[in-house]
Amino acid sequence: MLWGALVLPALAQNSYYFPKAKNLDPSIPTPEAFLGYGIGERQTRYDRVVAYLEELARVSDKATIETIGHTYEHRPQVILTITSPENHGRLERIRQEHLLLTDPAKAAPDMANMPALVHLGYNVHGNESSSTEVSMLTAYYLIANQDPETQQHLQEAVVFIDPALNPDGRDRHTNWVSMHQGNPAVSDPADREHNEVWPGGRGNHYWFDLNRDWLPLAHVESRNRLEFYHKWLPNVFIDFHEMGTNSTYYFEPSKPYSSENRLIPRSTYDGLNVLLARYHAEALDELGSLYFTKEQYDNIYPGYGSTYPDFQGGVGITFEQASSRGNKQENSLGVLTFAFTIRNHLATGLATVKASAENRETLLRHQREFYQSALADGRKNGVRAYVYGENHDATRLRKFTELLLAHRIEVYELEKPLTADGRKFEKGKAYVVPTEQPQYRLVESIFAKNKEFDDSVFYDASTWTLALAYNLPHAGLKSKATAGKRVTELAPVAFTVPEQTRYAYLLDWADYNAAGALYLLQNRGVITQTVFKPFTASTSSGPKAYQPGSITIPVASQKISADSLYKVIQEVAAKKQISFESVKTGLSVQGIDLGSNNIRTLKKPEALILTGQGVTSYEAGEVWFLLDQELHMPISKVDLSSFPRLSLSRYNTIVLVNGAYNSLGKTAADKLKRWVQEGGTLITFKSASEWAIKQGIAQGNVVAARDTANGELRIAFADAAPTEGAQSVGGSIYEVDLDITHPLGFGFTSRKLPVYRNSTTILSPAKNPYSTVAQYTKDPWLSGYVSKSNLDKIRNSAALLVSDQGQGRVILFADNPNFRGTWYGTNRLFFNAIFFGSLIKTPGTAVAAEH
Repeated sequence: MLWGALVLPALAQNSYYFPKAKNLDPSIPTPEAFLGYGIGERQTRYDRVVAYLEELARVSDKATIETIGHTYEHRPQVILTITSPENHGRLERIRQEHLLLTDPAKAAPDMANMPALVHLGYNVHGNESSSTEVSMLTAYYLIANQDPETQQHLQEAVVFIDPALNPDGRDRHTNWVSMHQGNPAVSDPADREHNEVWPGGRGNHYWFDLNRDWLPLAHVESRNRLEFYHKWLPNVFIDFHEMGTNSTYYFEPSKPYSSENRLIPRSTYDGLNVLLARYHAEALDELGSLYFTKEQYDNIYPGYGSTYPDFQGGVGITFEQASSRGNKQENSLGVLTFAFTIRNHLATGLATVKASAENRETLLRHQREFYQSALADGRKNGVRAYVYGENHDATRLRKFTELLLAHRIEVYELEKPLTADGRKFEKGKAYVVPTEQPQYRLVESIFAKNKEFDDSVFYDASTWTLALAYNLPHAGLKSKATAGKRVTELAPVAFTVPEQTRYAYLLDWADYNAAGALYLLQNRGVITQTVFKPFTASTSSGPKAYQPGSITIPVASQKISADSLYKVIQEVAAKKQISFESVKTGLSVQGIDLGSNNIRTLKKPEALILTGQGVTSYEAGEVWFLLDQELHMPISKVDLSSFPRLSLSRYNTIVLVNGAYNSLGKTAADKLKRWVQEGGTLITFKSASEWAIKQGIAQGNVVAARDTANGELRIAFADAAPTEGAQSVGGSIYEVDLDITHPLGFGFTSRKLPVYRNSTTILSPAKNPYSTVAQYTKDPWLSGYVSKSNLDKIRNSAALLVSDQGQGRVILFADNPNFRGTWYGTNRLFFNAIFFGSLIKTPGTAVAAEH
C-alpha cells in the first residue's frame, strides 16, 4: 500500500490536498508555482518558505507578515497573520479587546462579534518536517479559497501561522534529506536519507529541545515567541509533531487524569479538547486515515507548546503524524510518503480553524472564566504569597525575576525585611509573588513542590519547580501584606568600578556572573588567582569580607601595564555588570593576606567535549550553550570517532556528558587515563561517570540501579509498561549536602542544594572522606515522582565525587548539573569544575589508594 502519491504533477496538487475546493483564486500563487516543484516532492528550505509567505502577504489583503526575532543562526522568526480584510483593518482593536478577557479586574467585552484567535505552530522539532510544508498549503488555502464557508471562518477567526518554531533545526534536517534524496526515491528504512548523523535536526542550534523551553525560556527563539504569544493570548494553539514511522496519527484528548495537570480546569480537558477532537476525527475519517487518542503523551509539564496555552486560558493540542523521515519510507502498513504525512496535518489544521470559528464564543468564554477561576483558586490556596530572595548573588536573583516577568506574573518588591521558614529576606534583595493573581496556575507551577501524582509513569519530567532550579531561598506566606510596589521592569544593575590601584583587584565569586568575568579576564591574558581561605580586605569602598573562591588580580605580576589592566577591569565590569574592588595593600584586616599560599594561580581552561553517536546530544548542547552564552568561552566539540587520533596536549579539561562510550575501546580509554594522570581534569556526568569507573579511569563504586529479579515473581504482560516505567527516574528534585569549603563548592553560601535527577546512575560515597563533595541527605526527596526502591538507593548516595589520579583528577557528577540550561543553582558546580578543577588535590589520596 502506498500512502499517498510521491510525485504529484502541479495540476494534481490541489486535487490531492484540496479535493473539495472549487473556487481557488488564480491570482494567488500556489506553493508549487512559486517553488518550482510540488509540495511533498522534496523538503523545502526555510528561506524559501519565508519567501513564499512574504509573497502571499504582498499579493493578498487577507495576510500580513512580521518578523518577531531571529534565531542563533540569524534566520528570521516570522508570523503570517491571516483573517478577513475587515479584520485586518481593525487588528489592533481586536487585540486590545481580546486581552480584556484575560484581566478579571476589567469588564468583559462583548463577545458576540469577537473573532477567535488560532495559532498554528509548525516544526518545533526540526526533523519533523512535514508540518512546515503544511504551513504553506494552509496559508494558500485560507487566502485563495473564495467559498462562503472559508470567508466566514476568516471573519470569525484570526489565524497566526508560525511556519517553523525551530528554523535552524529544520534546515539542518532539510539539507540532510536533500543531499541524500534518490531519484527514484529510496523507501528502505536503512537508507542514509532516513538516518541523520548525530545530532540530527531535532534540536535548535545548541541541540536543545525547544518544545521543553516554553517555561524555562533558556533560548532566544522561545523568548521571541513568548513575547508574541502574550501580545495576543490565542484561544487555540496547535503544536505539530511527528512520531515513529510505524505509528498512525495522534491528537488529544490525552490519557485522562494521569497525563493531565491538576491545576488546569476540567473544562479544558473534558470540554474543549473533546469538542475539537470531533472536528479532527471527522477530517481524518474523510481521508480514511488511521488515528488514536487518550493513550499517551503528556499534558502535565507546563513548558510544551501544547500545554503552555492551557495555562493561559486557551487550549493547546499536540498533533503527532507518523514520519517518513524523508520522502518515502516502508512501514508496517506499506510505504509512507511525505505527501501523505503532509495531507494529514493539513486536514487537521484546517479542521482546527473551522472548529475555532464555529465555536468561537465557547472558546472566548472559557478564556474569560479561566482567569476568573485563577483568582478564585488563588484565594483558596493556603499560601497567599511566595517570597523569594538572594542576599549574595544579584545576577541569579535578577535572572529569575526576569523569567517571572516574561510570563506576565505579578511580582512586588518586599516592603520590609522578614523571616520565613527559617530564612531571612532583605528589602531590596527579595520579592513577593501573590497567589491571588491571573497567573496563579503558573505561580504554583514555578514555586510549589509536588509529591502527589495520579500515575507513576511520566512522558517527561515529573516536576519543574523553577525556584529550586535557581537555588533561590523562598517560602510560602500566609499573608501578602509584605508586598510593596509592583515590579514592571528591573532597574539597571548597579555595579562598582573600583579606583585604580597599583596593588590588586578583587572579585567576589558569589555572583553568578563572576565565572564569565573570570574567563574574560583570562582571555585578555590577565593573571588571576583564587583564595582557599576567607579574609577581609581594606578595599577602596571600605572593609569587605571575601569567601573561598574569590578572585584576586595582582597588578605587579601582570604582563600588561597597570593602566592597561585597569581598562580591562573596567570593560569586564561593564560587560558582565559585576563589581570589582581595589586594594592598596596585601595586609588584610582579618584572615589570610594576599601573598598567602592559600591563594593559588588559575589556569585558563582549554576545554574539549566528546560528541557524536552515542552521546546524549541535549546534554552536550547544554555544555556548549552555557559556555558560549554565559562565559563566552569556546569549547572544542570532537567526535568520538576522532578521539583515538586526537592529540590531547592542547587541552587541560575534557567533558563527557551522559552517553555510551564503549565505542572508544580500551586503547582510547587508556589514552584518556594517561592524560588524566599527567595532570588533566576529566568531568563526567551520569553514565559517563559509570563508564570512567568501570574503565579504571576513576575510582568509585556504582550502585546497581535495580535489584536482581526474584525468579518466582510473575507480573501480567499488560502491566509491563506501568511496572517498568515506575522504576525509572524521569525527572525529580532532591536535596544534597554540599561541602562549600571544597573548590567545587566555592561561591555557595548554604550547604543545602537542590539537584535535578533524571537517571538511575547512583554512586557510592568515596572511601576517602574528603572526596565526596556533595551527598544526598538521608531524606532528600523534594519534588517529583520517585519509587520507594529508587529513593532508598538515592538516600546518602554521592552526588558529586572527586577521584585523584596521578597529577590529575576526575570529577564525577551522578546527575546533570546543566539540565535544560536553566538549573542555575547547580551549573555553578560545573563552572567551578571548569575553573578550579586543576587546583584540586584531595588530602589523604595516597592513603586512600592503598586501601
